[in-house]
Order: sequence, then C-alpha cells, then structure tokens
Amino acid sequence: MQDPGRNMLRSSAAFAFCLLLLSAAPVHTAQDKPQKEKNEGKTFFLVARPELREPIFKESVVLRLPSSVGVGEGLVVGLILNKPARVALSDIFPDDQALQNRSEPVYFGGPVEPRAPGVILRSSEPIKKAALLFDDIYVSFDPDFIRELLKEPKKTPDLRLFVGRSQWARAQLQNEMVMGAWLNVQAETNLIFSTGSQYLWRKLFDRAEPAPVAKVADVHAPPFNCPMSQLGLGAKS
Repeated sequence: MQDPGRNMLRSSAAFAFCLLLLSAAPVHTAQDKPQKEKNEGKTFFLVARPELREPIFKESVVLRLPSSVGVGEGLVVGLILNKPARVALSDIFPDDQALQNRSEPVYFGGPVEPRAPGVILRSSEPIKKAALLFDDIYVSFDPDFIRELLKEPKKTPDLRLFVGRSQWARAQLQNEMVMGAWLNVQAETNLIFSTGSQYLWRKLFDRAEPAPVAKVADVHAPPFNCPMSQLGLGAKS
C-alpha cells in the first residue's frame, strides 16, 4: 500500500518544478529581447565573404542601417559603399538646371529603385529631414532634401551620394547570415567616407575573423527589374 503522505510530497515537488520552469521562461525572454533591440539599433558594415558570388554583392561592403531607418515594415535597408556608378547629377535630377554639368562622385547603393537618390552626411547640428545613425552621421532618402544639399556642397563637405539601395526581408538576411554570406563589423565614420573605396572590402575582410561556414554560392540578391547594363557600374578612372 502506497503512503499517501509520500505521494503528496512527490506531487508537490513536481508542481514546484513545473512552476520553476514556467517562471524561468519569461526571464530568459526578457534578457534576449533587449540584446536583440540593442543590435538592431546599431549601424553595421555587412562585409561579403568571398563565397558570395552574386554579381551585385560580390566583394561588397554594405552599410546596414538601424531598424529605425527602415523604408518598409519588416525590412532591413543598407547602402553599398564601395561601388562607384557612372551616373551624373543631371541623370538623377534632370529637371534642375543648377545641378547640370556637375561631376560629384555617385555610388551604387543597391538594386532596389536604382535611380532613387540616397545620401549619408555628417552634421554637427540635428537634421529634421534625415535620420541619425550614430555620432554625427545622418542618412536621408528624401530627394528634395538631397537636391538642396547638393546645391550648396561647401556646407556639407562630408557627404556621399547614392543611387538605389539594398533591401532584405528580415528572415532573408538572417538566413544569409546563418549561411555565412556576410560578416558583421561595427561601422566607423572614417571608413564610410573613405576615398579609397576600391580597398575597403579587403581592409574590412582582413580585419574580421571569418569562421567556417556552409557554401553560399547560391545566395541570390532580391529580384529587381533594372538590367545591369543600365546601372553604369564601375570605378571611375
């Protein structure tokens, strides 16, 4: 015959163990969530690994923008820093006579909306029409704001102009990261505005410490409807 007292003790112990598991779960979630939000609030360089052979992103350094700068719900946005484009300001703003015959360098930011302008700049004062990335670095995709900036270049000497942007669904980029397509490196101001963009990928790749990863040759960029021949990619002489 079983002892009722012993059975009750066992039941109480089992209940206490289950209660401990239930109470521990929210604590684990609460610890993970701030870390995730902390990472999403930072600006990183995504450095392509050599195994990533997608033509658009091969040997690319992408400035991954914080989640607060997203242009659509659930999207991750970035700008390729090291691919100059043969695009004149008159191609971007054809109706503005003040920007004709200007030869400022323009960079290919990515395959999404490849004719839409974007800009990264430094400013010691807050800018209402731009989003703060970190320190004194701002980004904007507002064409009217960018147009006015370009008309007075002396006011913003540290400025980089882009056409197009890079864009992923969160799950898509997470999958590419898991497959090892990208290295994550903390962004630095001096590298964003580096004049030696042709050396930027090698410099950051050598700095990072790649770990063994799965084959990523089949990782593809999101589809877009602009032929590569229309993008005018390539370093300027």
